[in-house]
Amino acid sequence: MQSLNILIVCKNSSKYLEYIKSSKYLRKLYTTSDTEQEGAITINFNTFQELCEKCRALQIDIVLVEEEKWILEGIADVMRKNYINCFAPTSYWTNLALYNSFANSLLTKYGINIPPQTLLPQEFPVLVKADGILRKANSLQEIISIKKEIFETSPEIAKTVYLEEFLHNKKHIVTSLFDGNSIYTFPDKNFMPALLEEYSSKLERLLRGEKADFIGFINSYLIEENGILYNTGFSFELLKPNCELDFLYILQLAIYQKLNEIK
Repeated sequence: MQSLNILIVCKNSSKYLEYIKSSKYLRKLYTTSDTEQEGAITINFNTFQELCEKCRALQIDIVLVEEEKWILEGIADVMRKNYINCFAPTSYWTNLALYNSFANSLLTKYGINIPPQTLLPQEFPVLVKADGILRKANSLQEIISIKKEIFETSPEIAKTVYLEEFLHNKKHIVTSLFDGNSIYTFPDKNFMPALLEEYSSKLERLLRGEKADFIGFINSYLIEENGILYNTGFSFELLKPNCELDFLYILQLAIYQKLNEIK
């Protein structure tokens, strides 16, 4: 394992700073933060292409993107074109977070549970969902009102509206790292290991089966009810996972598609 120059792309203080600073594999640490970060050199950029050029000049080995807004704007696509190791999903795969219809189709295809949908709810509240929309309704009249509001805003989005049963248990966020072939899901004490391992295995089959072409982190919003793990959505903001291993060791394994060695 080599020592690395790392760039954390963030607007404010980084959640990963201490993980990276404590790694024995760190050579130099850079950030794009608006505030000064102890132990890190700040760099500025106006465009993703400009940032790529600075990465080449500084010999950056790995770029970690914490800012979800920039992930959704396609920073990983630009980095890939410039042959820079960028840990973030490409634009196509951000559709998992942006479009419920896209996510539900793939989750169902690979046997990942999603909350039951309903046409005529017998109990309230229920969730009114559409691509990019999540609202809670406590009555039939409220459902009608929300649907009307969505239609008046965008008839196209209104075509994707559906009702979902409201699951009452606490929602948890589980972070996984995908290396283009395998997934490493960071431990979560809130779930039985076997249950989380089963979910992680299915998510890995989904990304591998659909030939996902990125290296990066993906957050799954999960609820456990009656021994079943339900996926209620995804996000790509770089959250702080439960990590006891050397963080840069994990990232280097991901670059060489060797995350399965951790398992």
